[in-house]
Amino acid sequence: MGQSSDILDEIKRGKISPVYLFHGDEVYLIENTIASMIESLVPKSASQFNLDVFSNPDVSVDEIISIAETYPILADRRLIVVKNPSFLLSKKGADLLEVFLESKEQFRSGNFTKSASLLAKALELEFDEFAEGGLDFNRAIDNFKSKYEQELSSEDIEFLDDNSKSLTSHIDIFTNSSNSSGLDRLIEWLQNRTSSTSVLIISVNTTLNTNDRIVKVVSQVGRVLSFARLRPPSNVMRDPAYKIISDKLKEYNKTISADAFAELRNKTGNDMGQMFDELEKLVTYIGDRKQIEKRDVEDVVAKTDFERIFDLTRAVGQRSLPLALANLRSIMKKSDDPIKILSMLIRQIRFLLQTKLLFEKGLLKQDMTVLNYNDFQQKFFKKLSSELIAILPDSDKLNVLKQPYPLYISIQQIKNFTVSELIKAMERLLEADIQIKSGTLTPELVVELLIVDLCSKSALSH
Repeated sequence: MGQSSDILDEIKRGKISPVYLFHGDEVYLIENTIASMIESLVPKSASQFNLDVFSNPDVSVDEIISIAETYPILADRRLIVVKNPSFLLSKKGADLLEVFLESKEQFRSGNFTKSASLLAKALELEFDEFAEGGLDFNRAIDNFKSKYEQELSSEDIEFLDDNSKSLTSHIDIFTNSSNSSGLDRLIEWLQNRTSSTSVLIISVNTTLNTNDRIVKVVSQVGRVLSFARLRPPSNVMRDPAYKIISDKLKEYNKTISADAFAELRNKTGNDMGQMFDELEKLVTYIGDRKQIEKRDVEDVVAKTDFERIFDLTRAVGQRSLPLALANLRSIMKKSDDPIKILSMLIRQIRFLLQTKLLFEKGLLKQDMTVLNYNDFQQKFFKKLSSELIAILPDSDKLNVLKQPYPLYISIQQIKNFTVSELIKAMERLLEADIQIKSGTLTPELVVELLIVDLCSKSALSH
């Protein structure tokens, strides 16, 4: 944080470098620094004409240079922000899953050539290898599915199995210019640029080698700042992240205990972005209390998408719309595909309905709700009869009795719902699925309206 504060202080004093390069794993800190720089460098009244932000990894160096050399309109300078450009990142450094999801979106839009080029990049294949569609192609598909097994939805898998092969005929192998040539042009331009009316900010969400040419050149003509993951010291009170989190909580007139912060740090893998994502939920959860305690972090902060879905359905069951929306926003930041979120919601509501019906039929016993998870596994789950399991569908994704943790969580949550409410919720989920597929509303809005309805007692009672 110290160096980024120095840069912001320099800008306030009028000392502005022509180019900034930010790199590292702390994405939140990078984005926060960029947002502060935009606010300082470009007046809101002039931002429409003098601010260009590129988040598409395929942005070309020529386009960046062209805009940087365009004279600003009614302002002192033009600001260009380039995030995770493919010409700078190695293939391993790029977020291949995001590239894949963009490929899927382009396919839906009928832009097959664009979809093919993005899929080739996601699979880490040269365009000619992709076009052949042979052994290397098939192996790349299998490796991709294996690597992102936890993140890919059933729809993603279906896209890879059913549509990827057809895209091999749409690839344009003649546009596969190398990353290095684009990087060479950028370096040459940086070394010889004469314009002083533009500022270029480049950010990459991975750590670059200090020996990289781009790092050396930008160090000579501008500023390079590493946002490496903050190393936690043994004493929590000396952790720079603890101060950052504490300062943020002052906005809510809240504090966090050292034990609670240590638990938050452990559960988020010391990722500042994830910590900030969880703060909103924690602040909502503790209500009027002034301090976040360790038990609050244990109750609220989850590690996986499915655990976050459990938190979301628990908030829905409590009819707590603020907490449900806070959970939804947290999930959206981690998995920005609303269709995947809807799929996970359908899965959990289905599991809740199955569990509720099994209890009402007397096939599950009420006394198991007081068991902790370890006792639940040993004393109950492992003793489930094959006949009982066979009552429900065979697929693990459709049968709550086949996985211990989803069943355990569902047992804890069913007291918040009646059977009729869960049936109505499933109907509402189906309606949302149709709305997304028909394109009548944006997927994000569909999911948010869905959560509002699910938190409404009246909406589920009609």
